[in-house]
Amino acid sequence: MSAAEPAGDRAAEPASAAEVSAGRRRAELERHAATLFVGAVLTMAVVCGAAIVSGWFAGVLVDSWERLFWAGFVTSLVMVAVFAVAAAPGGRDARRACIRITWLLRIGLTLFVLAPLLCTLALVGDFYRL
Repeated sequence: MSAAEPAGDRAAEPASAAEVSAGRRRAELERHAATLFVGAVLTMAVVCGAAIVSGWFAGVLVDSWERLFWAGFVTSLVMVAVFAVAAAPGGRDARRACIRITWLLRIGLTLFVLAPLLCTLALVGDFYRL
């Protein structure tokens, strides 16, 4: 740094193309995470509300099927928490944040498939007395 160059100009240097690309990718992933979080919360609210309105409760299931149902319910709570963590802003390094968010979204989407599968399997199994 020369004497003619003020100290504040070094911070004003443009970011590299890779940093800009990582920042855009991070913003895109954060939008996806927030959308999936809202979708998961709304889905849980609709399903729980429908169960409450219908008067159904898990205590009427045969014990083994009831355990499977509650496993699906707990899985859905974990799914919402994973999407919430993915949507939460944080970290200064965009590349590391992209990796973190990508893995959390993959885990959340897997749970998004697994949770209703477990609950539905429990309801069908109990209904048909399998």
